[in-house]
Amino acid sequence: MDLPRVIEQAIDQISSTLGDRPVSVVAEYPAHLPAVDGDLDRLAGALAGLIAATVTRAQHGEVVVRAALTPEPPEGAHVGSEPGPWAQVSIAPRGNGLTAVMLEALLEETGSIGEADAVLAPAACLEALRAIGGRAWVDDGVPGMPEIRLLLPLRAASSPAADVSSLQRTLGEHLSRPGDPSRHLLVLVDEDRLRQVLANELAAAGYRVVAARNGSEVLSLAREDEPDLILLDILARDPTAFDVAMVLKQDPRVARIPVLFMTSVGDPEAGMRMSAVDFVVRPTGTGALITAIEAALNAVRQPVARVLVVESNDKLRETMVLMIQSQGYRVTEASGPEEALVLAERVQPGLVLVNAGLAQERDYWLLRGLRQISLDIPVFVLAEALTDAEGKAAVRRGASGYTETDKLPDLLTRVRDGRAKP
Repeated sequence: MDLPRVIEQAIDQISSTLGDRPVSVVAEYPAHLPAVDGDLDRLAGALAGLIAATVTRAQHGEVVVRAALTPEPPEGAHVGSEPGPWAQVSIAPRGNGLTAVMLEALLEETGSIGEADAVLAPAACLEALRAIGGRAWVDDGVPGMPEIRLLLPLRAASSPAADVSSLQRTLGEHLSRPGDPSRHLLVLVDEDRLRQVLANELAAAGYRVVAARNGSEVLSLAREDEPDLILLDILARDPTAFDVAMVLKQDPRVARIPVLFMTSVGDPEAGMRMSAVDFVVRPTGTGALITAIEAALNAVRQPVARVLVVESNDKLRETMVLMIQSQGYRVTEASGPEEALVLAERVQPGLVLVNAGLAQERDYWLLRGLRQISLDIPVFVLAEALTDAEGKAAVRRGASGYTETDKLPDLLTRVRDGRAKP
């Protein structure tokens, strides 16, 4: 399930328990988080109970609810040898004098909160979290600023339900003989027939292939087999290929492995949408796919620290993010100018890509704001079609340059090589 949705539902659920207390509840989380395991209502109810219990004891100030990814379980989580990465949620009272001892006592309470048992008691919340493999504890890492922390399992990081060795036996006849100097590929394709065909074609081309049937198998297979490259079908769902890629890059054991997104879209219109940015491989034959694999395996990547993508169109933004990540860059995404400025201050990106329409709003308000944050960050304006006059106007207002959206791969290469000029 979508963790930001869980947080928002939990906050909505406790609104009646706030009463007249001068306590504000603030939610902070990145634009995208991989889906977590569990039932939406059950997890939202557990989170609501813990937030409500904190609010009722705070009396004033604010309670900040944050969500993020963590590659390794923090000290105090007590998860043993269970694999990560994880989603971490913190409930942090601020400006109200609550201590770590008070929060630890809160977690042990069994009494209900609110009228008619509308919100779960903290002890019941902990039971609900444990039922889905989650953990909760009090962290006092910063003196005087204790917080309740929750660790939740990610759908894309869960161990496979079945014995994945059967996959390797199924593909055994296609694996290269010991000693062959072939590359080792891990392939995720949901659809059975296409997975077998693709494995056969890649094996025939000299690669050693292991195939995953769903995203939850990818991380464990990557850890076990340490492939040279991971191929993810962008149409994979539950979890999505995007979530799988994010989890892979959060795990220090496999983060170095290149990830290449591909699609088997047969619908011409869908294929055209996907190729708005030139990164997707459509395997109508093996030639283009093998070319892309070799390019990814042989690429010498020197990415900037982070790319901030500012695009209001959800489909286009996701496509851009996937393409940028496939070239080895880290990405932060924003859907509007205000969000972009907040994120730019926090993450200090090495490159900003802005939709031309958003850049032009309010007399180039976003570009001027970005330049107030830093004069050194390259900021490029993108559009499907942009006249020289429009591009030069953006440069006069703070852009480093401009280009068409379908030329984004070339722009990234030029930025990486230091050849991008206004």
